[in-house]
Amino acid sequence: MHPQKVPFSFSAFCLLLSVFSSCQTEIDVKVPEYYNKIVVEGYIENDAYPMVSLYRSAPYFSTMSLEYLMDSIVIRDAKVFVTSSKGETQELFLMPSPQAPLLFAYTTYSGFKGELNTSYTLRVEWNDKIYTSETAILNTFDLDSVYFAPTFGQTQIDSVANLRIAMTDDGAPDNYYQFKVKIHCADFSDNLWVFTIPPAFDNSPFRGVPFNYEIVRGMPSTLLMPEMTEQQRRYYLRGNYRIGDTVYLKYARLDESAFRFWQSATGEITFGQNPFMSPAPIISNIKCNTGEKCLGVWSGSATKEVVLIF
Repeated sequence: MHPQKVPFSFSAFCLLLSVFSSCQTEIDVKVPEYYNKIVVEGYIENDAYPMVSLYRSAPYFSTMSLEYLMDSIVIRDAKVFVTSSKGETQELFLMPSPQAPLLFAYTTYSGFKGELNTSYTLRVEWNDKIYTSETAILNTFDLDSVYFAPTFGQTQIDSVANLRIAMTDDGAPDNYYQFKVKIHCADFSDNLWVFTIPPAFDNSPFRGVPFNYEIVRGMPSTLLMPEMTEQQRRYYLRGNYRIGDTVYLKYARLDESAFRFWQSATGEITFGQNPFMSPAPIISNIKCNTGEKCLGVWSGSATKEVVLIF
């Protein structure tokens, strides 16, 4: 099996370094020592079973392949539990899942599903450590309208358009919103939800008033991207929408702890972990009983979905 493509290739990085070294003073860069950490990516939504993906962190310059990811990155031996504020506890088990970023996740197909206005505690036991987090599914909200709009400079919709929503904020002091999209078309179908840019935002600029928001498709996963022609690749990596697209839009209200994570991770998600971008600290809501710094999120969201055909 061939190595999988990643958002920013190691070969491209080396090429850029060689170009820089030909016109600048040579410097000695010391790469920080790598420390293997657990990475948690957990979600619970209304009317859906909880899903938690657990990974070992990897050095930035690791050679990535599907075999390496499955054998060395996916954590297979953890114990995972979710407890609701109603007192129910559900154990999750590792199983194949097409909704998981690496095709396996701790989940269940029985027991309780997420409910509105309910909080959920995550507990992960792994490697003699306990990792915990709490999130909440709040209440859903409604959109006033969803529509395709001409791209910049166009006077009418031709073959390419942007997606735009209109909504009215209810005026609460701390509303946190998130949008995701999937595209199904003749050239490809998104298996995973793609975050929009930014991946989350608050209502501070438009509290209590109507507003329009453009749904810009972010960087989709290239890690498990199937072999595509150059034209298919351009279509897949685009941020707009084209004639023939069926667009699935998921819109959600987040709790504050989940929003803080997504807000702090905006740069990483938007720029694909470009090594030339100054890294910003990511605010995780995962805690470890040993006090070590944790990576990841346990994210509750109150969601609704709509489907549009362009």
